[in-house]
Amino acid sequence: MKKKFISLMLCVFCMLSFIGCGQTANDAAAPTAEPQATETVQETAAAQETPAAEEETAEEYLPSISGTYVELFPELSKAEYRDIWIEATTPLVGAENAEAATDMLLAMCMAEPYGAEAAEKYTADPDSMAFNCYFLGGVEKFVMDGYTITGLDEQGQEVFSHSYKPMNIENENGFIFYESEDENSGEFTYFAFSPDTMESTYHLEFRYAEDVNDLQSWFEGNYAYWNAAGIAEDYDLETMKNVIELFVTENLSSAE
Repeated sequence: MKKKFISLMLCVFCMLSFIGCGQTANDAAAPTAEPQATETVQETAAAQETPAAEEETAEEYLPSISGTYVELFPELSKAEYRDIWIEATTPLVGAENAEAATDMLLAMCMAEPYGAEAAEKYTADPDSMAFNCYFLGGVEKFVMDGYTITGLDEQGQEVFSHSYKPMNIENENGFIFYESEDENSGEFTYFAFSPDTMESTYHLEFRYAEDVNDLQSWFEGNYAYWNAAGIAEDYDLETMKNVIELFVTENLSSAE
């Protein structure tokens, strides 16, 4: 749910007047400057964070998110939550544009391509840019238990289960990195988490790969345009309202 990549797509969204921004091309360009400036400050602060501070954060983070998680966007897109979306988007884009805005926000995070395929597609057609926010590697659920991460398939069978240790890796995106303590962990060797929790942002965002270098950028490498998003399996209606309102406010507010 990071404005870092969503705002790029919203710029296209506004210029097409898809949500009735009512701006000229010059006017539409102006609002993007503020989010970018804010992100630059945040990224600089993250880059200046000391290794010791990063290690302390990593020590605390993984145990704090213990629980079972399912894919976020298939839950968000359920018909039973449509009215929550419309209620959240209407004040920002108007009643006549709320349906289109909702569809746009969901579509931007439910694409299938990632990696080289996505990079090639979006280079040829930037207006179609979107993210794959699903779980990869045959995992339907993630179980976080202290420093152990387990992946379960659709039948509830174990895909993998490893213990992880914190890593000290500086990166501009503020990821919290972990490395498997088991050999031959394959695509589940490294995990990189954004510092989200169910208590703070009502969802999780993370990435995983066999090569830690594949986790450094959202827009380059074997996992370009992929950022897994999860929500606690036992979420309640209030949590769903909160995560939708957060997503809409963070992303559509920057387009006003």
